[in-house]
Amino acid sequence: MTTSAKEHLLAKQDRSHRAINSFIRARDAISAADDQEGGGGWMNPDVISLAHGEGVRRPHHSVVAAGVRALLDTTESSLDNYLYLRRFPAFEEELTATFQAAGIPDDAASNLCIDSGNTRLFLAFFHAVGDPGDVFLVPQGYYQAVNMWADISSVYLETVETRRSNDYKFTRGDLEEFYRRRVDTGEVRRPKGLILFSPSYTGAVYEESELAEIAEFVEQRDLVVLEDAIFRSTEFTGRSSAHLVGMPNMSQRVVTINGGSKAYGLANIRIGWGCGPQYLIERMNYYTMATSITVPHIAKAMALAALRAPAEYLEGNIAECAARAELVARLLDEINENVASALGFTPAEPLLTVSHHPKAAHSVLVSGNGMAGLLTPDGREIIDSTDVTRHFLNTARVCLSPGVSNGFTDCTVRIAFGCLGWEHTYAYPKHAEIVASAGALLAAFDPGLSDRVVEERLHAAGIDPQWSSVDHLNPGFQGGREELTEAIQRRLGPAVVRLALDNQQELRSRHVRSAATPEDTAVLSAAGSVPEMAQ
Repeated sequence: MTTSAKEHLLAKQDRSHRAINSFIRARDAISAADDQEGGGGWMNPDVISLAHGEGVRRPHHSVVAAGVRALLDTTESSLDNYLYLRRFPAFEEELTATFQAAGIPDDAASNLCIDSGNTRLFLAFFHAVGDPGDVFLVPQGYYQAVNMWADISSVYLETVETRRSNDYKFTRGDLEEFYRRRVDTGEVRRPKGLILFSPSYTGAVYEESELAEIAEFVEQRDLVVLEDAIFRSTEFTGRSSAHLVGMPNMSQRVVTINGGSKAYGLANIRIGWGCGPQYLIERMNYYTMATSITVPHIAKAMALAALRAPAEYLEGNIAECAARAELVARLLDEINENVASALGFTPAEPLLTVSHHPKAAHSVLVSGNGMAGLLTPDGREIIDSTDVTRHFLNTARVCLSPGVSNGFTDCTVRIAFGCLGWEHTYAYPKHAEIVASAGALLAAFDPGLSDRVVEERLHAAGIDPQWSSVDHLNPGFQGGREELTEAIQRRLGPAVVRLALDNQQELRSRHVRSAATPEDTAVLSAAGSVPEMAQ
């Protein structure tokens, strides 16, 4: 984050609020803002970033062809026309059908808001629902950019402490405890609503029974909800998760949003869509119309094609992400084994370990709490995730994503693997993209051309129309796995071992204390140190 941007945020009234300050600290850490030696941050060419979060690969080749057709279209669209308040019925009908197929009630599924990415849908929701100073609840593990969107909208985020044993998902018990401790006591203003990420950004998937309990709480406390389902269709089982709006009495309280950036590979096209109760969607549409006039037709056309693309495309992405999540877990286990071997004992708490195994999405949440209190070579104490990120950015040239901007106050970090090495995947579908796009060009030139004539003209141009990529495969995925292995096994691993050896005495003391019986602990406490024999 640039100095001017940071000063602008901090200059706003009440910028002592935790959420935005945590976001600023995280951005400073990944960008190496305090690096006096100029080593650079996550964008530096010699750094492997495990903090970026786009899609897995380029969209299906039929989606690229749809974009080409849309660029040349002057019937339903034209580049010189705002298309102010102009509908795109085919896209809207597909969205409604998609929402209905996901179990969303008809009285919500047919009320649509379409905008240039989920960022703007969040802003539209905050402006439709919130007044300045209103509070919205988020679970630990929420998407870090929501901090900025809330700040821009002059509303506040409050993080509800959730449990590792429940994959940091919202539960009714966690929400009730938050109200008991912080709302009912007057510490926090009574919330206007909550933000539910389903599946979560760290890959947790809600069961219907969990959503039913949250729905009861929402109704009891008279809340409105934004359900961000951007990671729907990334579930490793292939079975899409349920929606909160499908629970009893929720259709008039929940706005459900999704978009093209994660599952469909359209991050740079900027397209998002949502549905919900008419009174809220009308307010959101007013905001989107007033602030952007229209969403480019090319984005809608490509999103429509993405929703209609073969299921094998999504299945290939899911299989690759599931494999990468397993790879991360294996590599972290290997690091812990190497640490134990180097120290000659197993630390009381692993220095890096998977916090919960994801069932969806594009990242793994990792606990670094075994490093808390250790000293880096320059004498700095590791206190939270920004310290963990800075240390390994400096010593391993690997950038982790600090959990402090996701609501974690400890040493939790995130390893984002979805888009890692995506440049290796570009070559494989290129021929299929050219065939599909060339066919679209020929059809635009002469709509009456038969398929046979199109094939003949492609052959004449040196393009084999019969060759195509297999939708569920991409050999380039292997390059991403190799980068992930390089980052964790060959860079992060040795740096963790060095940190452990530099703090061997402290780690040994913790190890002895953890192995001691209650009687031993009392003796050690009275002595004030670990006996020489134990050391």
